[in-house]
Amino acid sequence: MNKSTLRKAFTLIELLTVISIIAILAGVAVPALQHAVKVGKMTSAMNSARQIGMSLKMYSGDNDGNYPIKQNSYGEDIVTSNDAFRSLIPSYLDTEKIFTVPGSKAGPSADEQIDDAAHILQPGENHWAFVSGLNSTSKSNWPLIADHTDGSGNYTTQEGAYGGTWGGTNAVVVYADISAHILPLSGTGNQRYLPRPDDKTKNALSVNEYMGDSVQLLEPAH
Repeated sequence: MNKSTLRKAFTLIELLTVISIIAILAGVAVPALQHAVKVGKMTSAMNSARQIGMSLKMYSGDNDGNYPIKQNSYGEDIVTSNDAFRSLIPSYLDTEKIFTVPGSKAGPSADEQIDDAAHILQPGENHWAFVSGLNSTSKSNWPLIADHTDGSGNYTTQEGAYGGTWGGTNAVVVYADISAHILPLSGTGNQRYLPRPDDKTKNALSVNEYMGDSVQLLEPAH
């Protein structure tokens, strides 16, 4: 083998080596980047949920310590979390966008029509579930606001489905003390759940089991 042929062989080997290294680095970098993007989205959602919680706190200060229950500020029966949160606009919040999460099945976007009560937080404009029946003196580690679920209080690994916003890995929650968190979920498959602080084997959103019959988990309007 002459020097020219040998050099070409080495060049090919070097090229294949570089390609292999790039492929390996890409395999590591892409998942890391995807995770970073997801964490960024969850953090943004958590900050929005915290602001909703702070607005609920202000509402309770004007309503004998109570959060929206039975009827909202417009005299409508509270059946969904949209109905409850409608009490906050425009007196405590001047935007619907804070109730949305891009990619959410329940509330991906809002049209910001808040001049007429009939248009405030219509179906598809609210991502968040709300625990109705709590007040400003409720236990600090009881959930008040959380990512909406699949309708049963559970989360799913199916991204794009109800309860699958974060792929069944985490949930954003605001507790009654208005502290906001991104927490890992427990359970398996499509039966993922937010663990209770006092008993990690139980679902924190099965609220009647430990908060009483007067408390109810309200999901967004579909």
